[in-house]
Amino acid sequence: MKTFTPHHIKLPAGQKGASLFIALIVLLVITLLALSSTREVTLESRITGNYTEQQKLFNSAETGLRDGETSIIAGTLPLDPTTDCEAAASGDRPAPCLLALTDGEYTYELMFGTEGKSRPYHPANDTTTNPNTSINWYAKPAPSGGQDGEAENPEYGSMLGGTATFRYEVNSQAVNDNSNNATYLRSTTAKLFDNGN
Repeated sequence: MKTFTPHHIKLPAGQKGASLFIALIVLLVITLLALSSTREVTLESRITGNYTEQQKLFNSAETGLRDGETSIIAGTLPLDPTTDCEAAASGDRPAPCLLALTDGEYTYELMFGTEGKSRPYHPANDTTTNPNTSINWYAKPAPSGGQDGEAENPEYGSMLGGTATFRYEVNSQAVNDNSNNATYLRSTTAKLFDNGN
């Protein structure tokens, strides 16, 4: 069987490859845009993850501050500062951790790296921490003349007699056990004690 081709229809003489070249350029541009978008999504995911971890650590460190503040001012008499934080038996609530000033001088140096100078988070209501997070805290007398027996309100009483406003600085540390990222917070709290004299 013969094929009939009318004379007025012309077949293409030959392709030069321009269409293929343009298609490859467009495909390359689309691929670069897709890779760029992927990198942006990855970066945004990391930023979001870091921000979430930072917020969890901040909240955990604040939890440590509240635990410390509650422990320090819970008693009816002012606490005597000690040289280290006493450990508690398993299941028992440890004693408050009020450290004495080093050589009678106040310093802003953090004590968390020193063995026995902080207490782990152990709240009275047995709440738990964020997973993989360690919380520690300690307190020191805040500068107010208490070390010299001065009273904040001289007409009220004397700190040496245990009748005065006592100020405490509470330091808290929250550490993510997986990443070792840490957040440190510091607060001051005060309580008016009256020994009844």
